Amino acid sequence: MSSLVRGSILNAAGTFYKILLTIIIEKYLATQLSIESFGQYKYGITIVLFFSTICSLGFSTSIVRSIAVQISLVKKKLLISISLVLILVTSILVLGLSLNQGLYIEVKPFFLYATLFFSLNTLFNSIYSGLEKPNLKVWINDIFGFTIYFIFLWAFFNFYNKSEDIAIVYLLYVIVVFIINLIYSRKFLTRFNKEYIKGKEFKEYLNYSTPLFGVSLLILFSTHLDKLILNIFVTEKQLGIYYAVFAISNLLPLILTILVFMYLPKMSKFLQNNKLRKATLLSSYFSKWTMIMASVILGMLFYYTEDILTLLYSKEFIEGAIVLKILAIGQWINVSLGFTGQNLLALGDSKSQLYIRLCSLVIGGILLVFGAKYYGNTGAAISVLIALLVSNMLQIIILKLKHGFVGYRKQNIYTLLVILSTGLLLFMVHRLIWLQNLNFLFLIIIDIIIFVVLLLFTKIISKRDVRVLKITESL
Repeated sequence: MSSLVRGSILNAAGTFYKILLTIIIEKYLATQLSIESFGQYKYGITIVLFFSTICSLGFSTSIVRSIAVQISLVKKKLLISISLVLILVTSILVLGLSLNQGLYIEVKPFFLYATLFFSLNTLFNSIYSGLEKPNLKVWINDIFGFTIYFIFLWAFFNFYNKSEDIAIVYLLYVIVVFIINLIYSRKFLTRFNKEYIKGKEFKEYLNYSTPLFGVSLLILFSTHLDKLILNIFVTEKQLGIYYAVFAISNLLPLILTILVFMYLPKMSKFLQNNKLRKATLLSSYFSKWTMIMASVILGMLFYYTEDILTLLYSKEFIEGAIVLKILAIGQWINVSLGFTGQNLLALGDSKSQLYIRLCSLVIGGILLVFGAKYYGNTGAAISVLIALLVSNMLQIIILKLKHGFVGYRKQNIYTLLVILSTGLLLFMVHRLIWLQNLNFLFLIIIDIIIFVVLLLFTKIISKRDVRVLKITESL
């Protein structure tokens, strides 16, 4: 079995475990907290993500490609060590400023302390990706991390149970994960080398990282601007409902998270060595696979929205059903188009990525203000869908016009037609009266079986997919 397949399977296993624990944790929090307190807690985590992105300096994205294309092990260690120290110093400065009494931030200080450790944990994940060591990322950050998070939450509600102090749990969780990351990453660290810091390679790394820092901020704003704006225009209850449905829709982009861990280093190497045929094959087939996986999740969320909301949360959250469907469609588009942004990064074109994200953020921001103000959660969800569509379309256009790279083939269009036809067929099947009385979980199984049979019958999935993995494995 190729390293690409092994890495992707291992990363998928870790991500699925994380998804399972996330669902359990969300359900647990929703039962232990009021909708208002649930929204406040999720808002605190959003602030952690915001400040940790500022602290990352763009290294969490740029270091993946920089490590992957670097041949010297010594230089890899230098790059890792310097990046960690720079993020640590930046995090301390940002923490000091955020705790300043002159700044008004509506979250508990524990969330602000968590920023420091979350920033470093994010960089550790990127380091594991660049080194192509998915086992460390999976076992430490996915399996161990989310398990200890759930244990801390359980202990908190059973032995302390003061909801106003729940931010302590999140802080303890990120600190413990940081300690484990540091222990297992010691062999990748080394002492500073002044010559390397002053050298050409490190300057190129900084130049590559600078626009990515802006891209990271823009991605963060694009992802969480809806919650920040909704916090102004809607009630705490509506904000809590939006956070709940957003968390469910966010299961879709986790598909990209599963695969990008192995995809980006491989794509970077192919393009670095000018192997365009392999790069095109990798992009085309991965896009097909992401579309198929995303369609399974979209089908469940679209056809069984109210059942899923009741199962994961409670009947109080059912009023967010329409919002969930809109967000799910937006994320399906985003995931189905594949790694458009990552292809730009693999080509070293971080500046175009910056401009694209800025453009989509401006469009999305304008739509969000009006959408959230006049239509609440529904208006915000529509704005997010439009922003995702604009961002991906611009990335595809830049890849074609500027770099002459097209990461799609005829099979991608064929796959889309089969998936849309399957969706229409399932819609008609669901209208059969004798099926309407069955448990929705049983119906989901029937839907998946029909979908898989059609994929095999139309040869969307075949032996060619396995051959592509072998072709793209060798450099």
